[in-house]
Amino acid sequence: MTRQSPRSAESRFWVRSFRKVKAMKQKEKVIIETAIKLFAKKGYSSTSVQEIAKECQMSKGAFYIYFKSKEALLLSVLHYYYERIFTRIQKIKTEHDNPRDVYRMQLVVFFENILEHKEFITMQFNERSMPINEEIEAFAKKMRRTTLRLHIENIQNIYGKDIEPYSAELCFMINGMSDVYLELMILLHHSFDLQSLADHMLNRLDDLAKGMIKRNDQPLIPFEKADEWFGPFYTFDPLKDALLNEMRVKANKQYNGAPPADLAESLDILEKELRKEKRKNAIIKGMIANLKEYPAIRKETDKLAELLKKDMHHPHG
Repeated sequence: MTRQSPRSAESRFWVRSFRKVKAMKQKEKVIIETAIKLFAKKGYSSTSVQEIAKECQMSKGAFYIYFKSKEALLLSVLHYYYERIFTRIQKIKTEHDNPRDVYRMQLVVFFENILEHKEFITMQFNERSMPINEEIEAFAKKMRRTTLRLHIENIQNIYGKDIEPYSAELCFMINGMSDVYLELMILLHHSFDLQSLADHMLNRLDDLAKGMIKRNDQPLIPFEKADEWFGPFYTFDPLKDALLNEMRVKANKQYNGAPPADLAESLDILEKELRKEKRKNAIIKGMIANLKEYPAIRKETDKLAELLKKDMHHPHG
């Protein structure tokens, strides 16, 4: 059964995140990076708006021009921090052909980026008084979904169609391993060679995957049930979604809200095809060729084409 999704709240979230970071005023970026350092050093609850403003060499009143509250700043900090991580992780797809190499490097980059700001992550582990409002809770759920989808996509790319019934369970297992190793490195200050750690995790994944397939196990948590609980786990990743929507924004701006029919139809057909589990590469290539005819979106089209080229080498189904 083809698994599709309309432009969901999650898609809109990633588009907003992608565009917000890209277009962020320099001062906002300074405030956010200063807040990360202060939150990491003192904790969220012990850091005041006044301290953040002073460190940024601005008045408290000026701070509120950029952020309506400390809670709003915290949400922007989380968006900024995790969007940077996942953009770097997705970029690896354009740099490696072998799906196992892609996954290995994504794991290494994930650990590297977390450890670069381990004081900030420690604050998230330890802080009990961080506000858990609806927006932050929704953000946390989206981060979990994005992380799980990353694992599932890589597992299916490496092991192919035979692993699909077990891909959700394997995802939960490797995500659990990742959490434990992060806790050891961040809270207990244990050090690992990250290349060796990634290799070790993939070797354990091999053992689990091959054992499940050989025994023809029945999954304890079927993919469909995991998708219902934690999904959707459709394979249309946030970076492609963000690029497509950026193309729509630029096209509307270039043509005053009325882009040529061929451009609009090509975007619609391409997005519809990308949301399918079994995609037709001929349609995708044709729509990309159409979109390359429009200079206003050429940069985004080329980026998207590079990502899709990797997918065509390692199809999902």
